[in-house]
Order: sequence, then structure tokens, then C-alpha cells
Amino acid sequence: MTNFIYLIGPAGCGKSTLTSVLFDALKSYEINSLVVNLDPGAEWLPYTPEIDIRVHVSLSEVMREFKLGPNGALVVAVDLVVNHIPHLKELINASRPDYVIVDTPGQMELFAFRETGPTVMNSLNPGGSSLVLFLIDSFFARRASSFISMLMLATSVLTRFRSPQINVLTKVDTLDPERIERAINWASRRDVLLEDVAQEPNPLSRETAMNLLHAVEKVGFVGELIPVSALDFKGVVELISAIENVFATEGELDLGKDLEGD
Repeated sequence: MTNFIYLIGPAGCGKSTLTSVLFDALKSYEINSLVVNLDPGAEWLPYTPEIDIRVHVSLSEVMREFKLGPNGALVVAVDLVVNHIPHLKELINASRPDYVIVDTPGQMELFAFRETGPTVMNSLNPGGSSLVLFLIDSFFARRASSFISMLMLATSVLTRFRSPQINVLTKVDTLDPERIERAINWASRRDVLLEDVAQEPNPLSRETAMNLLHAVEKVGFVGELIPVSALDFKGVVELISAIENVFATEGELDLGKDLEGD
């Protein structure tokens, strides 16, 4: 069975860079993998995708045909991805990979919060194993209130796709070890997060962060945070291990269902 890994996160969080690093790491383990680029607006990528939506959807042609500016054209271009799902699926199936790494559009709202994202995920691998890596830029690990806003966004993605999800703190080479450890504690210990929010000087930021945290808790989202640096490869092995554990668990659950059916 083919396992799909979708990298999702705000613009600039390092999706394409981590896609490249993950692909190279899996290849070094002799795991049959391929990369799919689903960003029609990408001008440059740090990897060569085996399957590239830009072959089928051109942002410049969408701008010209629909007489739109770059932002409006990108919305239309991402929506047009759905029309090419059958062909993309055919190309993927022909390669019979163990892993498919999907690099999603830079503007995550175009993929995650419109119909395109769930449609792509449900159609490319119906009934199969899919995992979301939600990327949090280390910039948001400098203040507790900013980190909570990212947890809220991560929870929104979780409820949107309803797939297993791993939260990844990217660019940790820009943080000192103490700050990295603090961010890990924020993700796993509510008391530490509340303590640091309470110390922020802006009362409006404190109140807003508290309300967001309560909303996250009501959803029941609890996720592991894995610190990763694509620059010095810190945490890449741990991330791959976490990914394999998720898919192994999913496989056990599917086997259990099959046995119950028998």
C-alpha cells in the first residue's frame, strides 16, 4: 500500500525545503518514494518533482485567460488542480511507490480551506494511508501567544482533513536549545504554556491567546512537536521514525478491521 505524506503550513514555513530533505532521506534508506508538486505558482523548487502540476496548470496562462492578477489567478489555478486528479493518480500508480511526498501550495488557505485540499487527498489515495505534516515556522516559537495561534491553525487543519497529523517545528537552527525545549514543552504541557502567556505584557494578546487555547482544548487536539532543521538535518531521523510509526499504527488498525469482518 502506498503511503501519502502531505506537507501543509503557512507561506515561508519551509514546505518545499523539507520535502526535498525528506525525499533524499527516504532515498538514502532505499525506500521507493516520489515527490508531487501541487503548487502551480512555484517559480523555483529545491528538488525535481517526478510529478509536477505546473505541467498541466500554468499560472501565467490562467492570468491571461481569466484576466486576473497573480493572487486571483493563483486561487483559480489551485482549484483547477482537481481537474487533473485522474491523470496524477495514474502517474502515481504507475510508479508503485511506497511513499508519496506531496508539496502543497505555499498559500495554505488555498489548499486547506477550499474544497481542493480534501478532494485531492480523498481522490489520490481513496481508502489508503495519508498523513499530514503541519509545519510551524520557528519564528512563532519566540512568544507563547504566537505559538498558540499556530496551534489553532494546526487544529483547524486537523479538523479539515481528519487524517493523522504530526506537527513539525521548522528552521530550529535559528533557535537556541533552550527555546527549542521550551516550544516542545508548550506543545505537551499546558501549565508551561499558560505560565508563559500570563507573563506577556500586552493584556489583549494574553486574553486572545487564552481564548484560542481554550478552543484548541475543546477540539481535543494533542499533538507531538518534532523540531527539525533542513539546514543541518537536525530531527530528520526522528521525523521519519514518527512518520513510520503513524503508518504502522494505521496498518494495524486496518488489519484489525479486516479480521473483524472475517
